[in-house]
Amino acid sequence: MESGKMNDKGWKAKLREGLTWRKELIPIKIIYFLFMGGATGFLPYLTLHMQTLGITVKEIAVIYAFLPIASLLGPPISGIIADKFGKYKIVVCLNILLCVVFHLSLLYVPVRPTNTLTFACGPNDHSLAWSSCDHCHDLRNSTDLHMVLKDCKFLFETTATEAHLCSSIQSDGSCISFNITEEVAINATVLSWRENNTCSHTWSSLTHGGQEFQGLICPSSYPLECQVTLSDQCQHPDDPSNSPTTFWVYFGLRMISTFFLASAFTMLDATTLAIIKQHKADFGKQRVLATIGTGIVPLVTGIILDRHSANIGYTDYMPAFYLGSVLIVIAGLLVTRLQFTVDISNEKLLKDLKALVTKVEIDIFLVMVLVLGSNWGFIESYLFVFLKELKAPNYLLGLTLTVGCMVGIPVMFIADKVVEMMGRPAIFVLSFVCYAVRHFGYAYLTDPWLVFPYEMLEVFTYQVMWVAVVTYCPILAPKGLLATMTGVTGATHYSLGRGVGALFGGYLISNYGLPTAFRVFAYISLGGAAVYVFVYYVYLRKKIAEKEEEIESDKKQKSSEEGKPMLDGKGSCVAVVAAKKPAQDSAP
Repeated sequence: MESGKMNDKGWKAKLREGLTWRKELIPIKIIYFLFMGGATGFLPYLTLHMQTLGITVKEIAVIYAFLPIASLLGPPISGIIADKFGKYKIVVCLNILLCVVFHLSLLYVPVRPTNTLTFACGPNDHSLAWSSCDHCHDLRNSTDLHMVLKDCKFLFETTATEAHLCSSIQSDGSCISFNITEEVAINATVLSWRENNTCSHTWSSLTHGGQEFQGLICPSSYPLECQVTLSDQCQHPDDPSNSPTTFWVYFGLRMISTFFLASAFTMLDATTLAIIKQHKADFGKQRVLATIGTGIVPLVTGIILDRHSANIGYTDYMPAFYLGSVLIVIAGLLVTRLQFTVDISNEKLLKDLKALVTKVEIDIFLVMVLVLGSNWGFIESYLFVFLKELKAPNYLLGLTLTVGCMVGIPVMFIADKVVEMMGRPAIFVLSFVCYAVRHFGYAYLTDPWLVFPYEMLEVFTYQVMWVAVVTYCPILAPKGLLATMTGVTGATHYSLGRGVGALFGGYLISNYGLPTAFRVFAYISLGGAAVYVFVYYVYLRKKIAEKEEEIESDKKQKSSEEGKPMLDGKGSCVAVVAAKKPAQDSAP
């Protein structure tokens, strides 16, 4: 523990001792708060930002499929450069700077041209008009279309929330009544016409809820306007809305920014591990402020986004990018004042990796981490998209992260004891089950405010789970390969797992919708729990017991040897990079 081993003291003395911060470790805690808070200030909004640029769900899934490549390449390349030139802190700060620059550049990606269809109606008539004429307009003439009216609003200020669309021909005056906050599905035959630069439709033979109408008017004294989405979008190759420029520019910048973000995450964790090794401190306690940062900053960001968007009349994620970037830059400046030594492992990287992947118990462990990481990646990538579909305000999106983190803060102080008491296999199974509960809960969610009970389960799906994962690495790792083991584990969860979850989730969403995608991941989680229980009792339990006995017998010998740094982080540890001597940096 940070204050040394606890003696037989009263609970008040133990609590005071546990909460005491050592002066030499305060800077790294502040850096964690700023860096993790800054990163989570804009990272959760990246998927929503992509949608504002006109990037489709399928294209988003493709982007997330390739991002793990950048995450896997960044840390080792940065480590090689740091070792070659002997300027570790410069490399850390350069990664932070370039991470900020390229993430901010995403704000300047050109928006893909979009063509919107608007339904407007008043007491006497109605219209279906396009914002611009596209190449598919004439092809829609005399065709049956499935349309959905959404985002309806009255054009004059009123307290009314219900609108009526009534038949203009039928003598019985049949009407459709609906709340303007709801979506209304209508099937109709449209006739297309052009006038100068205006493209519009008239419609007939409308059906809604099994009822047929020949035409519709809006009898309300307040004119109504709704946005219309069609089941079949224009797929003409020359249509501006299909321009690939936006996708490729964003794809390139996002790959580069992820490269430096992964490197910054990894090298910051490696720095922290080197410092706590020097001062004989606990890693978990350094991350308490990181947890607080990831809880506070997203909430503040959400509130700022709502106010900013209300002032300008549309959703703009720019404040999230700039607020997060400022905090990360400050963290980088503080890194330059740290004093630390980083030990680098030997040059047998490929041999080390082979020693890892040929052990069955390690392969099983990494597959489990991959499945857990895919669940995490799916939620991280698409939960905000789902809540936005439920009309959640931006501050609620940030509040979801705050609730999950606030619940986890007190647990982080006792996380190691919880893991030891329950056992790591039980923690892993509990994490799978809690993921299933979260997915099932999201799948049937109709009110975004009901998301919070499921977010509280993050204490088991992420915080306690990751402590169990990291502390499992010393047990599973072959002798001398702890750094490699922890680096591969971090990359498997945060890079490969996130990519798999985002890619598979994007496929499910584009073909079956978000609720079905959540249910599929719930069944995957339950299946993962069942398989792990079976494998553990059939094979792993005996293997792990043997490893623990071996570690216990070598404990005294290992305590006298100089260890190698390990990484509990989001990518490969720089310590696995080929080198022959430690890299040392000292603040002036």
